[in-house]
Amino acid sequence: KGVEEGRLIFDNLKKSIAYTIQSNIPEIAPFLAFIIFAIPLPLTTFLILAIDLGTDMIPAISMAYERPEADIMKRPPRNSKARLVSNRTIQFSYGQIGMIQALAGFFTYMIVLNDYGYPPNILVNRGHSEVWE
Repeated sequence: KGVEEGRLIFDNLKKSIAYTIQSNIPEIAPFLAFIIFAIPLPLTTFLILAIDLGTDMIPAISMAYERPEADIMKRPPRNSKARLVSNRTIQFSYGQIGMIQALAGFFTYMIVLNDYGYPPNILVNRGHSEVWE
């Protein structure tokens, strides 16, 4: 029973960490676009804080209470040097999921701005407030 609990805790912590770190790319991408392309800032720091504390923490915490997978005791013992955050986890969370979310966010941002009369081709170099005046 103790080995099963240990495996469950390790698996759930990995899921929770992967879920939490994947949101870093879509949250930093708007700031990078603002700095590099001078587009209007899609997310303020307050909005990012609200997203992290208001919507990301509850699902991340709930992953700690997931039930064990059916094959948890059929798996061979993990390597004692296995880490909670491996290179594969980082590549999957940042490279794949994070990039998909960032692209989807930018696509939605451009669609909304276009619907309000600001087509994407006029946004470059308009991120600074004096340009809008």
